[in-house]
Amino acid sequence: MKTKKTTTDGWGCVPELREVLQNLEDIQHTLYEIRNCVRESSLEDIATELQGAFENSLIELKCIDTDVEYETVYED
Repeated sequence: MKTKKTTTDGWGCVPELREVLQNLEDIQHTLYEIRNCVRESSLEDIATELQGAFENSLIELKCIDTDVEYETVYED
């Protein structure tokens, strides 16, 4: 396992995770619609939007090198 030193305390050092989070945030209105039984969008639109968000997220997740351990380095 590789170790990467970073001054970032948290997962900001893995940009792919930020992209996945953004994809999930982009579909919040659709999730709200499903969760709260609000039928505003067509089923086709909902399925297409969810599929796109999850496909994009999977692409980002596959790019993450999980053989890296991040170590926070604190500057004095």
